[in-house]
Amino acid sequence: MDQTSERDRLVDAAYRALVATGGASLSVTEVLRAAELSTRAFYRHFASKDELLLALFRQDSDRVAARLRRAAAADPPTAALRAFVQAMLRITADPRRRQRVLVMSSEEIARAKGFAAERQRYHALVQDELVAILERGRADGTFPLARPSSDAGWIRAAIQHAFDEQITGSAPATPDEAAELLTGFALRALGARDAEPAGG
Repeated sequence: MDQTSERDRLVDAAYRALVATGGASLSVTEVLRAAELSTRAFYRHFASKDELLLALFRQDSDRVAARLRRAAAADPPTAALRAFVQAMLRITADPRRRQRVLVMSSEEIARAKGFAAERQRYHALVQDELVAILERGRADGTFPLARPSSDAGWIRAAIQHAFDEQITGSAPATPDEAAELLTGFALRALGARDAEPAGG
């Protein structure tokens, strides 16, 4: 069997096993049973259960980062910022993606050695995309008040807060409504020429 296929099967089996326990625990034995692979196959790819959990988190965080990167490529910068916020919050409206978010934020993954660094890597990817949007807007005059590095951090924090509200079910608005409100707030703070909601 191709080693890439082995690795993919182990990661997929780990996700299914975490779903089955509500993210509370992961048994390597159960992963191997579900993947129909041996202990030797496991150690060809991962030195420990923690490495497997981090690989699962990285796979998902890279998928989200790629989704956000595509949104950030929109033009002009106002459209890019709106698309970026929408892309993030709409994850919570999709049942399958929502379930993956809950698994990726589970206690078992959070306990994995190296998780804090891996989570920080993901946050840096997200913030870098926001910085790039704001730099484009400052360069072309769309965001005259922008301070890209610091403002990106505040905007990311606001997005994360809105995201967490959607995930926990405590949000007072739908994902799209929250995205529009948050985007409007950010555009006004950036001094955007186009600070009105999409469609007026």
